[in-house]
Amino acid sequence: MPDLLLSPEHESLAAELALGVLEGADRAEALRLTLSDPAFAVEVEAWRRRLSPLLGTVAAMPPSPRVWNAVEARIGEEKALRPSAGPRSLRLWRGGALVSGAIAAGLALVLVTRPPAPSVVAVPPTTSVAVSQLSGADGGITMAVAYDPQKGVLRLGGATLLGSGKSPELWIIPEDGVPRSLGIVRADGDELTVDAGMRRFMSDGATLAITMEDAASAPHKAPSATPVLVGKFSII
Repeated sequence: MPDLLLSPEHESLAAELALGVLEGADRAEALRLTLSDPAFAVEVEAWRRRLSPLLGTVAAMPPSPRVWNAVEARIGEEKALRPSAGPRSLRLWRGGALVSGAIAAGLALVLVTRPPAPSVVAVPPTTSVAVSQLSGADGGITMAVAYDPQKGVLRLGGATLLGSGKSPELWIIPEDGVPRSLGIVRADGDELTVDAGMRRFMSDGATLAITMEDAASAPHKAPSATPVLVGKFSII
């Protein structure tokens, strides 16, 4: 890759030119290298591509005087310890700080705006239940019904049904309008497991009905009397 042909100093110079922190002779030298050294020009452009979206998202905010006073005091201490440290070292330090700050700000923005990663915690599948409120023609008798599609279990509440020795037989009537018997149920509340072949008819919008039938000959192919309770299935 082109950037492997550059010296560390030229790599830093390319980054500083992309950041716009060069001045005077250093800027002239960097511009000359951009024209004469293809590898250097490629490195400058690479830095510009990496930094431009990051710098574009960071609002300008000058440091407080207290910060610069502390920096200048520290620089004075460094000069006392190392007299050879000159403007070039200070400029490189500022350039490095700007690069690090821009990258850190960009990464922070990505972390804030990036959608959260999907959770690895296993979530159980969403379950549904079908409910119905069966009622008589006069509205005086009602029966609550709940159905668990996953288990095929139908639960019925209690109701006072008078049938002159007859027993309540539960019917499911899907969209085709054909009643299908689910069997004799207890009027005081019951729970039954729907036969596997019948579960496909237990769909949203289907009708449940109860007629009073002869228990000895149940289940029947069709009702022999008018339903005493009727209600619609609703899956929630």
